[in-house]
Amino acid sequence: MAGVRGDQRPRSRYGPTLLAAVIERANAAGMAVVARGGGMSYTLGFTPSRPSTVLLDMRRMNRIREINRDDMYVIAEAGCTWEQLYHELGEQGVRTPYYGPLSGRYATVGGALSQNSLFWGSGVHSTVADCVLGLEVVLAGGRVVRTGSWGRPSTNAFLRHNGPDLSGIFTGDTGAMGVKAAAAIRLVPAPAVSLGASFAVPSFEAAIEAMKEISPLGIVSELYELDPFYHGVLARAGLTFLADHDWTVHFGVDAPDEAIGQAQLDYCKRICAKYGEEIDPVTVSVFKNDPFGAVQSILLGPDGGLWLPIHAFLPWSKAQAARQAVERFFERHASTMEAHGIKTSVLSVGSGKDFVFEPSFYWFDQLGDFWLERISPEAATEWKEIPADEETRSVVLELRRQLAKTFDGVGCCHIQVGKYYEYEPMLEPETWSIVKAFKAAVDPQGLVNPGSLGLGS
Repeated sequence: MAGVRGDQRPRSRYGPTLLAAVIERANAAGMAVVARGGGMSYTLGFTPSRPSTVLLDMRRMNRIREINRDDMYVIAEAGCTWEQLYHELGEQGVRTPYYGPLSGRYATVGGALSQNSLFWGSGVHSTVADCVLGLEVVLAGGRVVRTGSWGRPSTNAFLRHNGPDLSGIFTGDTGAMGVKAAAAIRLVPAPAVSLGASFAVPSFEAAIEAMKEISPLGIVSELYELDPFYHGVLARAGLTFLADHDWTVHFGVDAPDEAIGQAQLDYCKRICAKYGEEIDPVTVSVFKNDPFGAVQSILLGPDGGLWLPIHAFLPWSKAQAARQAVERFFERHASTMEAHGIKTSVLSVGSGKDFVFEPSFYWFDQLGDFWLERISPEAATEWKEIPADEETRSVVLELRRQLAKTFDGVGCCHIQVGKYYEYEPMLEPETWSIVKAFKAAVDPQGLVNPGSLGLGS
């Protein structure tokens, strides 16, 4: 089935021309602009850092402009959610290689590109930035640029590296370099079969060793570990058997037919059997059947309340050192967390050949309007009565700050840098000077998301 050709692309009412006009007028008046997608970031990426800022809600700029089955790419506007994109592409038997974060019910294409997020499909295809072919970006002052072969008037968006990789400048920037209007993303055939397996292992150490062997093979679409905290959450959601295990490893295989998928799955199962015991794979099936359905049960915490994660992106050679550092950190601060009713969890994921480690803090506190609108009226009434706990919030923020320093000491990297992770100290001076030069070239007055990546304020 042939896709829509470039000259037939439907234009959104809320397209780049209108977006460019808004940014041009705001910047001409000396006002900063900050783009906001689904609001799923926890690193202040879309939080204005100065007065006189225009916050651009991108969610109505959500058209899928083109699905090109011949050249295997899709052009989606920045406000399109991953859930919307996944279902519309599925109707045509295709999907993007990475196909969204767990929060994809709300998270948008533009937000994920700014944060460089991962999860669904990341076992093989790593992060969203690795799947991009080209971007349409509105720069400061309203200039509109396209990258990759999409930036050539004589062809379409089929190729990323049309000379220097300009797309890379605008991915993972948390909006510092420009406002993403649309993205061209590679397509792959939707898998004919999706299979999964789960193993109970005796420790986090064993889980990491099992994942370390499986991840470099590049054949599991998702690879993740769950700890006792997550087991308790999922047991209350109906997966009661998980409460019988402390640590588990889960992986899924997407394949063009049953024989290939089963062979790949069996190979990974033989590896994992060295570290633990195979258990019911229903956990993998539940998540795969509704890939964006866990957003409320996971992000809202097990019993309601607030949730604050932190992450580290590491090579597998440093995974165990990071585990040991986090375990020691939790032990040192156990009495403080107990006094404030703060609980923790650890989730780790295999992303391509890399290891991603995400501890989280949970506590009871006042819910914001976003979540109050998404729970039952009866529950919302109860939660509105809970006062803000400023003291515990302060403790959690300080714990997260110290844990970030702990990760930096292990030699980690970060995606979703935003205005939280300190970007300049991560880089050599010469590298930082190039980042600043890029910023000056595309945003000379520092009016596009000032403060992101530590550029301006």
